[in-house]
Amino acid sequence: MPDDTSAVLGRRVRPATGPALTVLFAGSAGTRPGLGRELYGTFPAFRAAYDDVRAALDPWLRLPLAAVVFAPEGGVDATLIRRSEFAQPALFAFHVALFRLWRSWGLRAGAVAGHGAGELSAAHAAGVLGLNDAARLVAARGRLLPVHPAVVAGDFAAALDAADAFLRAAADCAAAPPRIPLVCATTGRTMGPEPGRLAWTPEYLLRRTRQVTYDSDAVRTLERSGFPRPHPCGPDPTDTAPGCELRTALGATARIHTQGPAQH
Repeated sequence: MPDDTSAVLGRRVRPATGPALTVLFAGSAGTRPGLGRELYGTFPAFRAAYDDVRAALDPWLRLPLAAVVFAPEGGVDATLIRRSEFAQPALFAFHVALFRLWRSWGLRAGAVAGHGAGELSAAHAAGVLGLNDAARLVAARGRLLPVHPAVVAGDFAAALDAADAFLRAAADCAAAPPRIPLVCATTGRTMGPEPGRLAWTPEYLLRRTRQVTYDSDAVRTLERSGFPRPHPCGPDPTDTAPGCELRTALGATARIHTQGPAQH
């Protein structure tokens, strides 16, 4: 098993010394069976982080995350990754583990932002949410999203119950001031308890579950707000061939070394 500085795909990972980056945690695009399998089997830092995250998530899921994400291809459980109750936690686990892997390579985040499940990943990366609180909220978000068809079908009780459960989970979280700037990907405003900052509240989070944001829109918003060239963190939805996760992870090293100074 290669360590985190071993040559992989003909390249060598070296500690970065460049300036801090703005990291954008992607939404739901790219979630698929086996998400994280390649990186889990290659990099000890990713594997350790992923195990930490799934241990925090599993108490809130009806099946262990690994049993769904790493289910044998064609098996009954493999199709469950398409449901938001598992897709959202799977993406969160991938985000957190990949971010920690990059940090082990020297990435310095000057700011973080996200949309969809990625907004909770960004909040955890910024230190606003501890891992256990973030995991509970991600799981609640995954259970909330399927209720929208229920509303169309007239099952308002189911929708209300799911929304109430999400609000309770959000209210129970011990949110802390961000250690690094946390930026709203739809407004470009920094978040926090200080005057003039966008407040991190359960109501804000519930509203965000009803909004659809695209990566391209988030990038433009961040750039207009003084956070140039955001660095994406998440699976590449356009690359599903073998080795795609390694290409995504290692392709980031060039930007980690060459990114211009953060401006905010």
